Amino acid sequence: MKFDHKEQKHVTLTTGPVYVPPFNIIVPNDKLIITLKNPTDKKLEAQVTLGLCPSPNTYPSVAGVNYSNGNSVQKFEVMENEIHLGWFKVDPMSCLRIEKTFDNYQLSDSVIRLTATGDFKICEDSCEPICGLLEISSVVGFSGNWSGAFLTAIPAELVTLYRVYYGYSGVLGTDPQASVLYADWVFCDNHCPCDSGSHSDSCSSSSDDDH
Repeated sequence: MKFDHKEQKHVTLTTGPVYVPPFNIIVPNDKLIITLKNPTDKKLEAQVTLGLCPSPNTYPSVAGVNYSNGNSVQKFEVMENEIHLGWFKVDPMSCLRIEKTFDNYQLSDSVIRLTATGDFKICEDSCEPICGLLEISSVVGFSGNWSGAFLTAIPAELVTLYRVYYGYSGVLGTDPQASVLYADWVFCDNHCPCDSGSHSDSCSSSSDDDH
């Protein structure tokens, strides 16, 4: 079965669930950065949504958090909060960074799931994202905006340099455990062409006629 990209104007990708550790070495993980890269000569777009299951330790009294304990296995079930980060248009041959800083340890010890719907290209044989249209990746790290004990753990000259030249964009360091490369994003569709039992050499993408 050949996958007809005209029937699906946009492609949906997801990171799947990603655990965010409370700390990156000695500093907290408090910032999420999603990068959209447009390597083409036309304007492309995508919608990005964040699903956040907060830490059961950070929010012990929130309704919907259930604890169970048995022998050496523990279960923590937390309801997901969905955050719509927005629709983004990416100009030709440009990079667009979407940055969100979290307060009060919201990101620490959480589980996140990013979903992006837009102008991405998928290979029919593998159902994996490939080059040709938008590319996306995400990282988690420390913003450097904290004060107190956490900030004193970082050399003062590094913090000063960061704030002078970069302001409050980016992070002082990324946590590799919570970073998702473009190749690691997963195609989301109820009719994946690679499930049909027949394969071809072609790949699917959002419709070129829309741009």
